[in-house]
Amino acid sequence: MAQKMIYFSFMFGVWLVYVGSMIPIFLLFMSLGQSLHVAMIVASVLTFLFIIVQRKSIPKMARLI
Repeated sequence: MAQKMIYFSFMFGVWLVYVGSMIPIFLLFMSLGQSLHVAMIVASVLTFLFIIVQRKSIPKMARLI
């Protein structure tokens, strides 16, 4: 159970880093509300892709060890 909490908090941290790094970029082209909305959507997609890639690479890494 503790490992799942650590994993979920790490994923939330990854999501926050994505949102925080994209908001200033989107502010150059959109208003604050639009840039927050788009940054949250893009960060969610990137986080899901990160989870998928990470889960597929774990068995390959286990075979190397």
